[in-house]
Amino acid sequence: MKRLTSVLDAIFAGANQGLIAAAMIVALLDVAVAAQHLSVSRAETPVAVRTVVVSAETEQLAPVIPPELRDMIGHD
Repeated sequence: MKRLTSVLDAIFAGANQGLIAAAMIVALLDVAVAAQHLSVSRAETPVAVRTVVVSAETEQLAPVIPPELRDMIGHD
């Protein structure tokens, strides 16, 4: 039984080092991808600007009410 325990201990010690190496490789790849995303220069997309001019006449007009609603005024 001692021999089996020592064999399993040696196997798991080697597997542990392999897992640590794999984790370090994945972490380095993750950092490399993050750095690549930060360094990519993107062209700015043009922003469409629409200018709205409001004249004094349009501000003073009463709102347009559809005829169906106008007929219902006062019939609460």
